[in-house]
Amino acid sequence: MVHRGWSVDVYLICGFEELKEDRRQMIQDALPTGVGLEVWDDAIPYYYVKKFNQQLKRPDQTIEFAPHGLSRQHRFVVRDKLMEYDFFVAFEDDIRVTADHVVNFLEMSTQIDRMRRAAEHSPDGKARVEDALEDSRRVRGKSMDKATVGNDLVQDPMTADELRRLWPGFIRAEVVDNRGGPHQLLEGSPPALDNFKWKQFVPSSMEYEQSLGTVDPNVCCDLDSPRTPPNPTKDDLVLWETDISATGVRHYPGEIGWAAAMPVEDKADVGSYWSGEGNAYNDPSFKRPRRVDALLGQQAGWMATRSQVLYFHEHACPGGFLPHFDGKDWYSDSLQTRNGAVEFWS
Repeated sequence: MVHRGWSVDVYLICGFEELKEDRRQMIQDALPTGVGLEVWDDAIPYYYVKKFNQQLKRPDQTIEFAPHGLSRQHRFVVRDKLMEYDFFVAFEDDIRVTADHVVNFLEMSTQIDRMRRAAEHSPDGKARVEDALEDSRRVRGKSMDKATVGNDLVQDPMTADELRRLWPGFIRAEVVDNRGGPHQLLEGSPPALDNFKWKQFVPSSMEYEQSLGTVDPNVCCDLDSPRTPPNPTKDDLVLWETDISATGVRHYPGEIGWAAAMPVEDKADVGSYWSGEGNAYNDPSFKRPRRVDALLGQQAGWMATRSQVLYFHEHACPGGFLPHFDGKDWYSDSLQTRNGAVEFWS
């Protein structure tokens, strides 16, 4: 990032009691010249474990560590430093984030905002896909939950409010490494990767994928690092915490274009074409996964401009995005697990 002329500082939030000086120096030496380093160690918060009704579990309840709350602590740093930086990147410590990710996020955010303004100024309050194909469907799908839209949206126009709720995201990818012997996902007969849950309904290699390809593995995973195999192919990649049953796709207005759509809470969904639409999984009762932990596609962090953080805090997030986390939206205690574990905060 510094090669682009950006001023970068690193804030390291650690759960262990103390970062030894030699370790700190090792981290500092690994950072480019001019990059600041600030460390908050012993950052795991304390809390009282409570029952669902917010009463203490025992009369003699004592305070204890809340390890799941470590992923909340970056919000305090962002609040304290909000006016000192114009962009924030907060991720878990095993995620590779580059300047290209940031640029892509900013470019996509700009396109979404441009379409939002176009919707606000259009006669019917909607932004449309240019040269969209004629939709001859006489019957449209209906939501099976509290979503206000169905699961069959492809090139449908979008309102300004829907575009406000559209956000660029990332899906974690990892390269299967066989250099030290067969990977556990490739062991067995048949291997787990070749015997995935939805194989009967969604083959792993379809004709268009074989001829056109779907993913360029060099973008994410061709690294100059001894920890990652060189020259990966698309079949060497695995995605984290999601699968085809949770995903959708949509053609969005303007230069946003075609994009995958990941699960969101039903009432927040702005619509996409779900992979399970039309009983694709041969189970009429199967609903679009919303809050299934294994399918959230949790990206292990977030990035945002200062103005976007303020939008999260003041408009988008019930109870606010930044501290202090109190009030009815937090059940008066943001560390109770009903308010989310690691995945909720990061």
